[in-house]
Amino acid sequence: MFGDIYTKSFYMLGKIYEQKGWKGKAIENYEKFLDLWKDADPGIAELEDARKRLAELQNP
Repeated sequence: MFGDIYTKSFYMLGKIYEQKGWKGKAIENYEKFLDLWKDADPGIAELEDARKRLAELQNP
């Protein structure tokens, strides 16, 4: 349970940095989140959203 909270914190930080316009920090946190949950079950909403957001940030 605590591992989930730790991992999701990178997702939330990514969203915060994205809202602030800090693209580099947003990308860094989304990548960390996705790396930590690379073996997670598919279909988790946060995973899909993080992938989408990361792709948009990397390909403006």
